[in-house]
Amino acid sequence: MVSTVVNIFVAQDLSAAYGEHLMESGRYHEAGLILARCGKCERALTAFEECLEWRQAIMMAARINLAEHQLNTLARCLASE
Repeated sequence: MVSTVVNIFVAQDLSAAYGEHLMESGRYHEAGLILARCGKCERALTAFEECLEWRQAIMMAARINLAEHQLNTLARCLASE
């Protein structure tokens, strides 16, 4: 059981690192998907903002409980792009 838990954490760390690599490579959509899956919602939000994936960005904002005024600002920024 302990080894299974350790393997899960290692896999999450590797996924997060790969997500960061994708961000650095400009592959924001893929990065956002991977980062969201491993629970790095703030970074996933940044990735989705970068590639103007407004639906995904709003979902991540809701997941991290962004304040209403921040959510409004995010929506306006994404709409203006």
